[in-house]
Amino acid sequence: MRKFSTQKKEKGQSIVEMALLLPVLLLMLMGLLDFGRVYYVMVALNDAAQEGAAYAASRPSDTTGIAERAASASTGLITVSTDDVSVTIAGGTPAAGAAVTVAVQYEFTFYTPIAQTFFEGNTVTLEAETSNAIIAVR
Repeated sequence: MRKFSTQKKEKGQSIVEMALLLPVLLLMLMGLLDFGRVYYVMVALNDAAQEGAAYAASRPSDTTGIAERAASASTGLITVSTDDVSVTIAGGTPAAGAAVTVAVQYEFTFYTPIAQTFFEGNTVTLEAETSNAIIAVR
């Protein structure tokens, strides 16, 4: 009697399954990498906005210094320019106890091809905003 062997057929089946699933797995991995990058950028933007707001609490009239302080807090993989930092003071004039708000923006570019189709121009603007009370007017 002859024994029927399925070993050769199973090897071919494994190759076909791998060929079908590998692109899906790679897209999922790239999506996870983009998600991680978005999270990293948001943490960095929050840190930059908080640093600018902390500086603005003691020197609310120094908008150039606030922008430079926030921009210098963004180090590592992203860099924020002083043009991407905006400062808003509640009531328009600096007064003790008034709120000062520092907002930082960043243009994020996706690596994943599927995410690129959802966002026009392949980028999305991420923004972080922090408010702090003015403690002294100088």
